[in-house]
Amino acid sequence: MRHALTVIAALALAGACASPGLPPGGPTISSFPRVIATLPDTGAVNVRPSKVLVRYDDVINEQATGGSLSRVVLISPWDGEPKVDWRRTGMAIAPRKGWRINTAYTITILPGVGDLKGKPSPYGYVLRFSTGASIPTSTLRGVAFDWVANKALPKATIQAVDLRDTTLMHVTVADSTGRYELSGLPSGMYLVRAVDEKSPNRYIDPREPWDSATVILNDSARADLYMFVHDTMPVRINELRLADSVTISLVLDKPLLPSAPLVIEGVRIAKSDSSLIAVRSVMTGAQAKIAKAREDSLARAADTTSKRDALADPATPPRRSIDPLQRRDTLPVVPPPEPKKAPPTNELVVKLAVPLQPGTTYRVTLSGLRNLVDRTGDATRLLIIPKAAPVDSTRKTPGEAGDSLITPPARAPTAGAARPPRPPR
Repeated sequence: MRHALTVIAALALAGACASPGLPPGGPTISSFPRVIATLPDTGAVNVRPSKVLVRYDDVINEQATGGSLSRVVLISPWDGEPKVDWRRTGMAIAPRKGWRINTAYTITILPGVGDLKGKPSPYGYVLRFSTGASIPTSTLRGVAFDWVANKALPKATIQAVDLRDTTLMHVTVADSTGRYELSGLPSGMYLVRAVDEKSPNRYIDPREPWDSATVILNDSARADLYMFVHDTMPVRINELRLADSVTISLVLDKPLLPSAPLVIEGVRIAKSDSSLIAVRSVMTGAQAKIAKAREDSLARAADTTSKRDALADPATPPRRSIDPLQRRDTLPVVPPPEPKKAPPTNELVVKLAVPLQPGTTYRVTLSGLRNLVDRTGDATRLLIIPKAAPVDSTRKTPGEAGDSLITPPARAPTAGAARPPRPPR
């Protein structure tokens, strides 16, 4: 019965391609196109079709979201952008170099296939079959993170290269939460990569964040990837900020390697006469925020005046943690994945032992800075402290000689002056 339905779907698909006019079958079943049949069927083995046919329940648009239909179709193993032909109520899919023998294929149709009204489908579709006798059952899972932003990155391209045969590259795309899954892989050792693609060519271009890891896959394995731009240039100082007379904030042009230690000996602050300013501590921007929050918390705990005034005032309303008028959502919320690696930072905070003097120029030098690809370099920049604003000696303050604090009384009107009109009775 199942194969009969498949044959019927294929015949209907061929008839729709040959005959013009309105699509048969009555009105649209859903608000966006849905897959109702494929040829071959998912899970089929020992098949080698010339093209894979996918049929929808409605006429689909010749263009998908972001370009042609080939942009939303992934064939794994990948040999280049696939050949995708529009067939009115479906599409015909074939790899660029033909189907390989004894190979399990996974065809992923990404969200973006729309109807004639331009409404794209928010769901994708996955079809698996094999040109050999079986489909492997090993699965590779993980999460693609943006390491610098410290969050999961949706729609990242995932590649798994079989190290026994580097011509086999399995591909997929992470979902809206950054999670990905590659199923139907043979057991073995894989080089797994995640790429934040700016141009969807399924390869790594310059200035595109990416990360890789080697994974041994038997039954199932997990690989979380932390993407960043692999810039080999050394770190430079972008900006110097003076928080107060003993605190300097340095903004770098690229993040630092989190595992690299920050040492006081790597910071050198010198005057124009080459005399050095003693450095008390060096912290990252995140560490400085934590230290500031701890100091504020201790100050609030030591200050009991506000608490005593609040308890003594009976008009102080009680504090509510939950608004009783706000409607509560009882649906379960799946939390986004949390990265387990510390994020890199591009900000340093330097505390000095003595205050900086106004009207003085200092040279700030950082030594041993290590970027994310572990390349070491030095950076230097000038810090100019402005002079204090001069006091205007010609400006008189209240109470000085020649300046009266008493407003002179209003002068009485003269005899010839016009009097104001009388108010009406």
